[in-house]
Amino acid sequence: MPEQQRAEVSSMARGIVLVAELALWWGALLVLWLMLIGAVEPLEWAVGGSAALVGAVAALGARRAVADR
Repeated sequence: MPEQQRAEVSSMARGIVLVAELALWWGALLVLWLMLIGAVEPLEWAVGGSAALVGAVAALGARRAVADR
């Protein structure tokens, strides 16, 4: 396999792993949010989804900061 093609595959694999990890963090944090609130209304879904996304991005950043040491 040529070097350029190998680099493209490696870059694509890293992107897929990043998106999958972000989705898993987001899903886990959203489920936790919904479990901890009382009534689940549409506004709670929106707020919980937004808060979970912020938390997921922070978790990815923290993991990358620790892994790059």
